[in-house]
Amino acid sequence: MPRKNKPKLTKYPNIYEIVMVDGTKNYIAKFVHNGKRYPEKNLTKLYGKRTAKSAFDKLTSIKEELSADNDVFNIKSNKVEDLLFVYLEKKSDTYNKRSKISYNKHVKPIIGHLMITNVTKEHFLTIKHNMEDLGLSQATIKKIRNIMNPIFNDAFEDETIPRNVLKQAKLGSDTVKPKLTDRLNGSLKLAIRKIYQAALKEKNDYNLFFLISIMCARRFQEIFLLKYEDIIDGIVHVRFETIKSDKKLHPKLITEEYPLPKEVLEIIGNEPKTGKIFTHIYRTYMNKYATMIINNVDLDYKPLAEQFPIRSHENRNFITSIMSKKYGIDYIGIACLSHREEKSNTNIRYSDIEYKDRKKIYKEYWKILRG
Repeated sequence: MPRKNKPKLTKYPNIYEIVMVDGTKNYIAKFVHNGKRYPEKNLTKLYGKRTAKSAFDKLTSIKEELSADNDVFNIKSNKVEDLLFVYLEKKSDTYNKRSKISYNKHVKPIIGHLMITNVTKEHFLTIKHNMEDLGLSQATIKKIRNIMNPIFNDAFEDETIPRNVLKQAKLGSDTVKPKLTDRLNGSLKLAIRKIYQAALKEKNDYNLFFLISIMCARRFQEIFLLKYEDIIDGIVHVRFETIKSDKKLHPKLITEEYPLPKEVLEIIGNEPKTGKIFTHIYRTYMNKYATMIINNVDLDYKPLAEQFPIRSHENRNFITSIMSKKYGIDYIGIACLSHREEKSNTNIRYSDIEYKDRKKIYKEYWKILRG
């Protein structure tokens, strides 16, 4: 949290008082011990000291520890790579692996070995320019910003660094895809029917994965994390941790339910099973889907489709484009796509829509897909 004023020396040696922007007082230590000058230490942040006297007492004990060669401040490494890996350990295995691949390729050679205090805006501009030289999109470059920003933001909040230099570098931007109607000729209903028919012919659990995506319009990441235990009487009970949502706003008790079509249930079968349904590497499903579209689906493209080809996320856009003509974009988004109220122009929430109404939308959509 930023400071409201400059450090003010208290009556206790080496102890300074600062007022934060929220009005709270912090006590910091600036000191030299055994000939070594130590960087400023916020004893309120590090040890919860709320008075100048308690901060002074803590500094006295710290000096005693230092004299005994106990490096009390070496609690965590401030090296970029160490900070990032600690952060990624708190994320899902899939996100952890994918983020490390991007980090190792684009970030590690430039700043991985540096202390976070030594990273500058120019370092990130170098990363940005290197990725641009490789022909990577701004959306791909933005993923680096998303991966790295949490540790730089935390370092700023902890006053380890005076500013978040990553924000100054402006890595990447969102690429807004053109509408499906600007990329495809003809009927969208005919296009999604062709994709549906191609998915039916896939094997080795790809058909199952793709059909859930096409017919239920769920995110690939969510599908990938499905377990057999999530499916009860043909209904998926979505575990909260699998969905893309703001965990600060939605408690873990919130779940979603959506029906599975007969095509999916027939592939799963009636034999009791447990554990993850999909066991290939996550990226394999994305690559296989792209290959299916290229080789097995005869879509009628417009020129824009060369730059913005049809991929898995379009399955969500298809149901919105086709069904919203009857129900409205917001209603379809909240009922079928796990969109949340804060992203909507309505006051409807997911929990306000009854399951029977949600199932009705899916069944109407499935009838269109089957032709």
